[in-house]
Amino acid sequence: MLAAVCVGMLTVSLDTGALNAAYPSLADAFGVPVAVISWVGIAYMITTVSSLAIYGRWADMVGRKRVFLLGYGVFIAGSLLAALAQNFIWLLAARVVVGSGAAMLIANSVAIIGADFPANRRGTAIGAMETSVAAALALGPIVGGVLVDHLSWRAIFFVNWPSGLVGLALGAMILRDGERAPKRETFDFLGAALFVAGMASFLIALTAGSTLGWDAPIVTVGLALALVLLPLFLAVEQRVPQPMLPLTLFRSRVFAAANAAKMCGYFAMMATLFTLPFYLERALGFTPAQIGVGLTPIPIALSAASLIMGPLSDRIGSQIIAPAGLAVCAVGCVLLTQVTPATGYPAVFVGVLVLTFGMGSFISPNDSAIVSAAPSDKLGVAGGILAMMRNLGMILGLAAAGTVLSARVAAYQADGLDASGAFVGAYHDFYLITAAVVVVGVVASLVRGRTLPASGERPG
Repeated sequence: MLAAVCVGMLTVSLDTGALNAAYPSLADAFGVPVAVISWVGIAYMITTVSSLAIYGRWADMVGRKRVFLLGYGVFIAGSLLAALAQNFIWLLAARVVVGSGAAMLIANSVAIIGADFPANRRGTAIGAMETSVAAALALGPIVGGVLVDHLSWRAIFFVNWPSGLVGLALGAMILRDGERAPKRETFDFLGAALFVAGMASFLIALTAGSTLGWDAPIVTVGLALALVLLPLFLAVEQRVPQPMLPLTLFRSRVFAAANAAKMCGYFAMMATLFTLPFYLERALGFTPAQIGVGLTPIPIALSAASLIMGPLSDRIGSQIIAPAGLAVCAVGCVLLTQVTPATGYPAVFVGVLVLTFGMGSFISPNDSAIVSAAPSDKLGVAGGILAMMRNLGMILGLAAAGTVLSARVAAYQADGLDASGAFVGAYHDFYLITAAVVVVGVVASLVRGRTLPASGERPG
């Protein structure tokens, strides 16, 4: 079971990483500017995030195995469409299909682990899954770069087929559906439509704001729609008999606070992934090849921490390890406010290593707590919410990084600093903000309270 889940997460993560290496080639192939070609990734991201909870709820109704295997099929089909794309619109539509398949896989991965692994092995299983994600994210740009250089950009989409087919076969042979919602329940189409429209509007506004400026018309319209549609969605969910997103899940302090902590942690994770290459280039003068080597602490620390802390949380519980991991992450953020060109790469290495080891220590115990707090017939939608919070944190971190760095660099340059000095100052400012966000996550993780002991049974 764990192999089937890990292959799915590896396939999705490898696809994301490989695409990052192909953006320049895609821009040349379709004759569009970089700002436009970035929507290949944005379309995928918006589709995935806005549909995670929906597919999780659907899986609770019809069976997790069925939706998980369908996710493989949709993901593979979308990859084939992308590989055969003849124009930009075709490619964009194909990535929407891929994003839908990815959402089915992601939403159900943690749910399958939560349903099929006993409580005293759940942290270990989630740690193994997170390790496969970290490994794929590290290998993705390398694999993508090699394929684009020696074959073409189309190869990065064809490469999804081998792992996708292996995962599909494993899932078909091994996985089981588990508990489903009562047959009399119906799907909440109105709630789903309002949620997708509201979340998509919010995400488009966030993405456009960090690139086009927060006064752009698309940002204003997107935020206005989100402010109308999302509250309307919440009102509908409180009134329908079988809501798409059961708000009763958030009555659990463990579930609500652990998800909030997760969003804060992934804010810092995406901030690091986005800003570190710029620091290495602009402050330390690294070449692209050196930047690739300079990023190696991230997957190494994430993998090591997940493999160590997952089993440890099974023994001593998540209520200690999860907030402690985020606290270590906050220390890493503070260390990164002290790096300068004079301290060189060693200071950056230590700061990033501490930050990402803290995140790796936090992820598995926190995810295990979220899964343990959800009833067995709501594991799919709980897994979708968990994944949605992760992605929301990453999107907010990305938007904040672009906005703060741009504003602070301009302010420092207005004060007379050169480009390098202005960027270093802005980098320090941003990591002070990031440290504050992570501290909020530490508080949320502390106040969530205790989960079931490792030998306990899932709440009914």
